[in-house]
Amino acid sequence: MDLIEVSWLHDEETLKEALKCSIHCSGQQLKKYFSSKQLQRPVKSGDELKLPLNLVNHLMTNPEFKGTRPSILAEDSLYIALHKPPGIHCHPLDYSDKDTLLNYLVEESKFEAINVNAGQYDRGLLYRLDYETSGVVLLAKTERVYQNTRNDFQHEVKQKFYWAVVSGDFDKDGLWTHHFKATGVKGSKQRVFDQETESTFQGTMSVMKITENLGKSLLLVNLKTGLRHQIRAQLSHLGFPILGDELYGGFQAERIFLHALRYEWMSVVEDPNAELFDRLFDLNGALQMSHDVLRRF
Repeated sequence: MDLIEVSWLHDEETLKEALKCSIHCSGQQLKKYFSSKQLQRPVKSGDELKLPLNLVNHLMTNPEFKGTRPSILAEDSLYIALHKPPGIHCHPLDYSDKDTLLNYLVEESKFEAINVNAGQYDRGLLYRLDYETSGVVLLAKTERVYQNTRNDFQHEVKQKFYWAVVSGDFDKDGLWTHHFKATGVKGSKQRVFDQETESTFQGTMSVMKITENLGKSLLLVNLKTGLRHQIRAQLSHLGFPILGDELYGGFQAERIFLHALRYEWMSVVEDPNAELFDRLFDLNGALQMSHDVLRRF
């Protein structure tokens, strides 16, 4: 753990109060790094203490990016659209994280979406993709757009299209509704049921096979809801787990072959000249954006 040495300029009743005032963190955050006994000891002017860098830089985004580089697909005054490669996260959980879309934006000096929703690590992200999933990710560049979209996401987003590659000749085209229940540590895996049971959430998607070749099928998924791991768990329940998705029974591969292809919005903004989404996410653009999937198919 990286540490930084600090010296106190004033007397404080307790270390807890000193830290809350100086670095503006919560008591819950402090408990991750200090015992109750440590937090209750008094602080005198001139005392020196080594603090974890993650604590000192709480809610800050590291300006160094490490990992497969994303790319900026398009940008206007209100949104920025990124292509997320597989194998990186959408946002950090502490300052030491460097393999996220937000680290990339800071390194590229794209600060507008970083300044939105500054009290949370996900900043201007309008939705998240799994670490293993590639595809388009959208971020708001203003508080108004962020709040309006996040507060009414189901209405604002008309359709969400994904590509998935599964083993076998897929024969389950159609609209599918199942019931989901998170299991495991912190809901790390979804169980899927045909009928509603206690504490389940309903999830719906539409699936169409695009092509089948060499024992694999390319599917177009229209995601109607947005539960965690929904496509992965639902396709597995239908008997066709995604290639590379070993958590849900898929064959081993160099990645999970799931790609966020296109998000269609009810309205972009009040700007009549805004063409960001229609211009960007046509089929040709999507094919180019998804080459990491298609070149291995």
